[in-house]
Amino acid sequence: MKSAPKGPIEVLLTDGDTRAALAVARSLARHGVSFLVLATDPQSLTLHSRSVTHALLAPSPSLEPEAFLEFALEVIRRYKIQLAIPITDPSVLAFDRHRQSLEEHTTLAMASSQALRCVLDKRLTLELARRLGVPCPRQFELTSPKQIPEMIEALGFPIVLKRPGDPADPNVPTFNFRVLYAHSEVELRAYVNQHCRAGSYPLFQECVVGEIHNFCCFAVQGELVAIHEYHSIRRLEGSGVLRKVVEPIQELVNHTRDLLAAMKWDGIAHVAFSVSSDHKKQWHMETNGRFWASTEGSVYAGWDFPYWVYNYFLHGKRPEPGQIKIGSLTCWHFGDLLALLHYLSGGEAPTTGASPGKSLAILQYLSGFHPAIHSDVFRWNDPMPALMEYWQLSKRLGRLIKKTRR
Repeated sequence: MKSAPKGPIEVLLTDGDTRAALAVARSLARHGVSFLVLATDPQSLTLHSRSVTHALLAPSPSLEPEAFLEFALEVIRRYKIQLAIPITDPSVLAFDRHRQSLEEHTTLAMASSQALRCVLDKRLTLELARRLGVPCPRQFELTSPKQIPEMIEALGFPIVLKRPGDPADPNVPTFNFRVLYAHSEVELRAYVNQHCRAGSYPLFQECVVGEIHNFCCFAVQGELVAIHEYHSIRRLEGSGVLRKVVEPIQELVNHTRDLLAAMKWDGIAHVAFSVSSDHKKQWHMETNGRFWASTEGSVYAGWDFPYWVYNYFLHGKRPEPGQIKIGSLTCWHFGDLLALLHYLSGGEAPTTGASPGKSLAILQYLSGFHPAIHSDVFRWNDPMPALMEYWQLSKRLGRLIKKTRR
């Protein structure tokens, strides 16, 4: 376990169990910034990195938000933390709910409460997007099961059910799913009966099919100062595991600029669109106000978003983006392996819109180790975070094998 600091520390990082936190920690360490990582599990990736000197185990921001906040506030006071960087939505929510208390002692690397509310509540995000003329999937506001036939007529099948925000957010209805797909009226009514008994309803949208276009952004008081796009070549449960930085689509850049300007957004943001295969239709899918899981890919391509956040929020320095490496490739190899294993066991193919066959899928996975492809996690001079991922998988497989033998 990493040690607790003995003196003041500049930066506090939350959620040390995430790849985003690992990327931020490595960035700050390269620039000589002192920081302390909070994590809920002693086996967290970031805690095993040579880049991390100081870390503490903390309550979970999603399961114990009040205890987490109390712990974080005590750490901020004790070590005179100058800047607190939340990594996940639950940490952002906890910090925002207690913004006044925290800002008496530190600076928060977050947009304003009003801007955050707009991205944390997907209902507000979609409302703003439509008001700005940003194309979105067709949606139906269900208020009673009696409207189900009307909704089916309006949206057709399949109908997508989405929760409107993070379960840790008290301002949105809570659901125990992220996304569901109803392919028939029977299935739709079953979902409504199961999940909407309390009288609260999720988002109901048409199912749009297309490529996901991801935009990584930095804004200063609503002014977009940096934006790059990447495509996911292979995916695991909707998240990119093999990604490529590409030339951005200008129309989608314009939509992103309009959204961030309307919110007067400050700092990092991640915006996703779906684009049809013929490129004639576009839909805004989501906006997130935190570091994305593939932050390492942006840093590798030449834009050090974590250090920008540090300099902007703590020292008031605007980012000055240089040229980004179009075509750069990064891979989360552990996620790529999980995607392959899922496919080999009968699940969805890692490559969007294709079923390559088992032999080709294995070859595609092995191609991810090409020297030109940068790893999200593995470093020759810092191998332990990657090794911990595979160690955790081996333990799970061991337990599964032991269980099947009983």
